Amino acid sequence: MSESRKRARAWPFAAASAASCTVGIGLSLAAHQPAAVYAAVAASMGALCALSALIGWADRGVNGVLTGFAIGFLCRAALIAVGLLASGARGDAALVYVFTFFALYASTQVIEVLYVHFNRPQRATP
Repeated sequence: MSESRKRARAWPFAAASAASCTVGIGLSLAAHQPAAVYAAVAASMGALCALSALIGWADRGVNGVLTGFAIGFLCRAALIAVGLLASGARGDAALVYVFTFFALYASTQVIEVLYVHFNRPQRATP
């Protein structure tokens, strides 16, 4: 499999993830909630890290897929903490941050799972 072919298959998923993040950031800006904006930006950075790791490792079999997901999870774990501290959110604003972050996390995680699903090796039919 050539490098350009792998990138060609990854771009629709990257575009879908970017669109999801753009919508999340736009909705956060429209809500006029600073904590939501911080969360959407942190979740978008996590999605970029996670999908990049998955694209880089997915062609190495099951262990590669697990490594890609683990790297993405660890990036997101760090980014949720950094973003929450940077936003200074407390009380209800912290809840807004967490709900926004995980809503965007869920949407981009679905895209990553679909990337793995559509790029798995094809089995020969008997």
